[in-house]
Amino acid sequence: MSLSTETINKPLHLDKAQPVHFVGVGGIGMSGLAKVLLESGFQVSGSDVADSAYTQELVKLGGRIFIGHAAEQVPVNAQLIVSSSIDRQNPEIAVALDRGQEIHHRSGLLREIMQGALMGHQTTIGITGTHGKTTITGMTGLALYKAQLDPTVIVGGKMPILNTNAIMGQERKYAVAELDESDGTILQYQPTLSVVANLELDHADHYTNGLQALMDTFKAYLNALKPGSKVFYNITCPNVKQLVEQNPDQVEAILLAPGDVFTGQETQTTYWLKNARPYGKGCYQAYVYRNAKMLGELNMSVPGKHNLFNALCAVAIGDQLGADFDDLSEALFSFTGMGRRFEKVGELNNALMVDDYAHHPSEVLVTLKAAKESLQGTSGRVVAVFQPHRYSRLQALWDEFLTCFIDADLLYLTDVYAAHEPVIPGMTADAFAQKVQHPNAKYIPLTPDFDQLRQELKTVVQPGDVVLSMGAGNITKLLRQWNG
Repeated sequence: MSLSTETINKPLHLDKAQPVHFVGVGGIGMSGLAKVLLESGFQVSGSDVADSAYTQELVKLGGRIFIGHAAEQVPVNAQLIVSSSIDRQNPEIAVALDRGQEIHHRSGLLREIMQGALMGHQTTIGITGTHGKTTITGMTGLALYKAQLDPTVIVGGKMPILNTNAIMGQERKYAVAELDESDGTILQYQPTLSVVANLELDHADHYTNGLQALMDTFKAYLNALKPGSKVFYNITCPNVKQLVEQNPDQVEAILLAPGDVFTGQETQTTYWLKNARPYGKGCYQAYVYRNAKMLGELNMSVPGKHNLFNALCAVAIGDQLGADFDDLSEALFSFTGMGRRFEKVGELNNALMVDDYAHHPSEVLVTLKAAKESLQGTSGRVVAVFQPHRYSRLQALWDEFLTCFIDADLLYLTDVYAAHEPVIPGMTADAFAQKVQHPNAKYIPLTPDFDQLRQELKTVVQPGDVVLSMGAGNITKLLRQWNG
């Protein structure tokens, strides 16, 4: 049984005299929260099943970090922080329940860091939506940092240049955070500025009533925002456009568009891109407008046209906060991508190996397109390996998954990463490979050491190719832990 529904409505009050213990501290989101607390003078401990660069960094900062879960590791007077994936059968959860200790979902802690009495910030910026949250948050954090606005940033990935998933601003004036919609905990937050980048059904395990349940959650989120809040909407997304039409009276709507869809005469403040064009290795550039005024030009160093829109979100936020466009654009040009977002991890047979978190059909489409565009003018091919993530997602988005691999030249499908879900009949990767609309699709079983996949790749990959692993599961180890 998940603890999120038991803890979501319990108020969390931070006190530096009371220790904080993280169950699952090595996760990308949890480790960022722990880092911020350590840098703010809190007593922090935590546990995880495996050692990692994130747990090692927490130890260097003074955290008491344990590898493996055990009841005796939990301080008797600590507040526990958990994620939605932690089960009540965990021994640290069990002992805390027996003692009557406070147990809180990580969203409650993030809320306190952003807007709570002890650690709150004057202006809070929440990045949400189905796709692109991590990248937009990373871009925004880097842009505000380079513009010397001293932001606190908490994001579900390692930021380039800053080389971390969290930084603590000294003045607590601005906080930028990625707000997760996957489990409904987005309702915890009331940020001053919100980005709704896009909306599609993704987490079918939580939103069991489908897209309407997701839309209802976002309507509730918007209606709970405080007077004077601003929301940046991507109006080229049909589901987001529905939200704009129901924008609450107390909220200022700011419209965003990745293409030439504005006249410059809209009543809402609008930010848009004009003359978007590729200029090398799949990267794009475009002119940025606020209403009818051109602010300047964006030049990206990460491939994919979608990254222009991600950068537009960061520019719009920075502009609203009074940052200079040249500082923002310079920072965004230096942005080289978040961890697991088209991340270059090595070479094989003189081909580039790239790992990406794409696990939704829309994400797969844009990731493969970016890979294909990066090879234009060469004889290189896109060799894609995809691991479906969750049986419930594969079932809910079956038709979309069958048609999203068009830009892969070779496609390998491997076993579903279950994430503790039971098998759904007919939702196996083998059945998926037989139905997927691709002329060169092949199913290869996923062995613990990836031997079959690696042997296949060694055989087929040619110099100049891009080899791309995609998925939210353990497929990330395939290329980044390549051992020859």
